[in-house]
Amino acid sequence: MNMKKNEPYNQIRHFADLRDMLCTNAKEFAAEPAFQYESAGKRTEITYSKFWDDVCAFGAYLCSLGLEKAKVGLVGNNCYEWIVTYFATVISAEMIFPLDKELGDPELLTLIKAGQCNVLVYSKGKKNILPQAEELGVEHFLCMDEFEDILEAGKALIESGDKRFFECNASLDDVCAVIYTSGTTGNPKGVMLSQRNLMSDAIHSLENLSIPKGTVLLLPLNHTFGFMAGVLCQLWVGFPVYINDSLKTVLKSIQAAKPGHLSVVPLYIKSFYKNIWSNVEKQGKTKQLKALIKASNAMRKAGIDMRKTFFKPVLKAFGGNLEMLITGGAPIDDFYMKAFDDFGIKIINGYGITECSPIVSTNRACWIKSGSVGLPIPGMHARIDEPNENGEGEVCIKGDIVMKGYYENQEATDAVLIDGWFHTGDIGKIDEDGFLYITGRKKNMILTGNGKNVYPEELENLLEQVENVTEVVVYSEDDVITAEIYTEAGADAHEQIKKDVMELNKDIAGYKQIRKIKFRKEEFVKTSTKKIKRG
Repeated sequence: MNMKKNEPYNQIRHFADLRDMLCTNAKEFAAEPAFQYESAGKRTEITYSKFWDDVCAFGAYLCSLGLEKAKVGLVGNNCYEWIVTYFATVISAEMIFPLDKELGDPELLTLIKAGQCNVLVYSKGKKNILPQAEELGVEHFLCMDEFEDILEAGKALIESGDKRFFECNASLDDVCAVIYTSGTTGNPKGVMLSQRNLMSDAIHSLENLSIPKGTVLLLPLNHTFGFMAGVLCQLWVGFPVYINDSLKTVLKSIQAAKPGHLSVVPLYIKSFYKNIWSNVEKQGKTKQLKALIKASNAMRKAGIDMRKTFFKPVLKAFGGNLEMLITGGAPIDDFYMKAFDDFGIKIINGYGITECSPIVSTNRACWIKSGSVGLPIPGMHARIDEPNENGEGEVCIKGDIVMKGYYENQEATDAVLIDGWFHTGDIGKIDEDGFLYITGRKKNMILTGNGKNVYPEELENLLEQVENVTEVVVYSEDDVITAEIYTEAGADAHEQIKKDVMELNKDIAGYKQIRKIKFRKEEFVKTSTKKIKRG
């Protein structure tokens, strides 16, 4: 890989606020596609000009509801209407509460109540919660499946001279979005973000990492990484976004959109890899592809890169233009980094947390370090609190990307925001070049009987490489380090997995070794971003 330590940051345009960004781009990229999606077998394209018109129309309608302060709950599939609602609400100086559509009705209602939402924008699949939501104080219900009617009403207001939306003065530092963390442990907390938080994260992330044009929105929009990487960063530079609304149609959407890059979680990368080799095996071409990879890598050492030609059939399955996979949320093994690089697809690992809007660091396209989550984005600072003898400690972040606090929860806010630094709860270290490495989660840490700290994520990353281990969680049970494993291969694979884990133990320090293995019959329960829920 081409490693350039002193590569300058990308020059990215600044905007006064989100209104300025959308209005400016509606003129500069007027006829270019902002969004594309498939609906009822028909492909729809929304230009930058139309997107801004729709945001204005929805904003005008929202302002006409007569609410002193709209607190808008938003729940539904990834869709164009969801995105319009978000921007119109924020620009109208109101507050948006994006909710996880995967939550059960009681959990959704709890969050609607906690947010004191007085408007609910929903997809028709969630209509069964409306009566209870009304009892909780929701005054207005707007169905995304009736969006055209809402936009028509908003346009009529604007045409009649209603200027309330255009006169809204949203402050950069007021809370504009409350994001309930999907957290793998504990109860969700409402992370309060401002326009300054979101805009700082977008521009500095783009300065740090050049992204190829075009993407497919795969991650849930209520998750900050999905919204930031999949929408806001794309709109900032005038790129098109293809909206995928179902896990069943991921590859179909990618083939239709022909994206230059994708933002995903590691589970997608593993799935993509498995799909590539499964298809090759079905065609009886496994040996040929392995031989071609070997020949290609030898040629690259001689300065000849033929990957786009050699692996055209592989790349075609991803639309033919895919150059980059951006991933975060969990470690990605070097095995996958190399495997996709062999085909000409670069994996960029990064680190983010909702409380930091969320992107904190990324490897750069020109400078990648194995095992690292990259360099902190410009404009923010990272430090390690109380590092141990290995330089490991809690990662702390300071800068404009750090949240305002937790909604209606001062005690939780004070526990993590100390002297201007956000204490992430993640354990990591920073090397001599400033690259950040995440080694574990503070709350998951296992303290052994002899006082040693063991981070289960480190062991899980190793165990995932054992053949037939599909999913694994490591924890302490009766002071014994235990690996709980799910395998798609079933009970027939259990004995071999045990042998392989014992073999793996030989390369692990004694206090970290897996002493007990438990097998489960079903997959682990996961969050909407496909992280395993612990405990």
